[in-house]
Amino acid sequence: MQINCEIDIECQRSSTLGTILKQHSKPEILWFVSSLEQKGGGERFALEAVSSLVLQHHDALLCTDRLGQGASFDGRYDLSDVLTTGAEGRPRQDYFSRAWQKVFGVVGIVSLIRKQKPDLVICQSEFDAVRLYLASFFCKFQYRVFVFGQMYQFKEEYTRYSSIFRPYLEEIIASRPGYRESVPMPPPKLPLFRWFTNEVIARLKFRALRGAEKVFTLSSQVQWECSLIYKVKAHVLRAAFHNYEIVEERFLKPRPINVAPVFLSVSRLVEKKRVDLTILAFAKIAASTKGVLKIVGTGSDETRLKAMVADLGLEHRVQFLGSVSDDVLANNLAEADCFISMDIGDFDISVCEALVHAKRVIVPTDFDAKTFGDHFTGLVCVPPTPDALAAAMINLNSMSAPGAANINSLKELTWEFLASEVVA
Repeated sequence: MQINCEIDIECQRSSTLGTILKQHSKPEILWFVSSLEQKGGGERFALEAVSSLVLQHHDALLCTDRLGQGASFDGRYDLSDVLTTGAEGRPRQDYFSRAWQKVFGVVGIVSLIRKQKPDLVICQSEFDAVRLYLASFFCKFQYRVFVFGQMYQFKEEYTRYSSIFRPYLEEIIASRPGYRESVPMPPPKLPLFRWFTNEVIARLKFRALRGAEKVFTLSSQVQWECSLIYKVKAHVLRAAFHNYEIVEERFLKPRPINVAPVFLSVSRLVEKKRVDLTILAFAKIAASTKGVLKIVGTGSDETRLKAMVADLGLEHRVQFLGSVSDDVLANNLAEADCFISMDIGDFDISVCEALVHAKRVIVPTDFDAKTFGDHFTGLVCVPPTPDALAAAMINLNSMSAPGAANINSLKELTWEFLASEVVA
């Protein structure tokens, strides 16, 4: 992922990061993620972002605590130059043990930063921002943070209940349907030590985000949340594909829907992805369509989902394809008539990959569709219920096809665009 280049730029020294990067012939950027072990949206985000930075002539390196070959995406990515901090930890620890582990893991990141001497460090979570914030007391560097919205999208996240964030909890829960599922209320009662830990971690998160040189989010929803709880002005910046993947012909001549439509779901099979809603919706229309539902992915919810399909008597209509290579995934996308994601999150890389392939896409109202603009076609938001999803699926023929007007919005979702903006 590393490319060396000479940049002939003469400019006066400035304290801003943008000027620092321009003055160096080899500006160095460290992109830090605590775990790089499996196929997932966060892993692909980091790998593609660093690759695109290198292609734009930045000396960028990826670093992590835990590295596994699963993150190579079946050999698509070369992990040989990924740096590790040595702070591996135990990934199966409970929430509070992991929290302290991340705080004490600052030693490894300090050692790495002192060795590499980067101008900029970028991370992808508030927890990792805490480590960079603490490291900044020992090393001179600037850091930027991507906030993916984990605080309200995952059930096992307790800092939202802390006294510093609690005043905004009801307002944020009311803003997104999925939060009513992922944020248990009333707040749980914590033992004294865990309460104290939660208060400390929450305040460290607040200071870490306030200390960041820039904060990015993947949606306007999380941008608003950051303004509320962290009092920072975040910038929406996300990506899912490359410039060359935007093929105009796909949008000028949309593919007609098959008589037996193929519905496709691609995600980790975990509760947050709500694949069960897609299965239940398909069951409601199965008698009225010759179509099939294909489910790509593996995960902790897989056994339950397969049992649900068996109980519904749909084993021959619902296909579990497991973990597949990028080539197989591309073939499944090409054959699909409609892509479905019921993820609680407001941004999903797999959704955007389907959009760039000019597929009709159905997402829940949790998804941040408004940033695509009113002109965008082929994307429908429905309430996250089996009935609402089933109604959209059975009426697929009346759904507007993706059009050429989508292309300008998609250009702001490329890795090349992200790489240019993240260091601006």
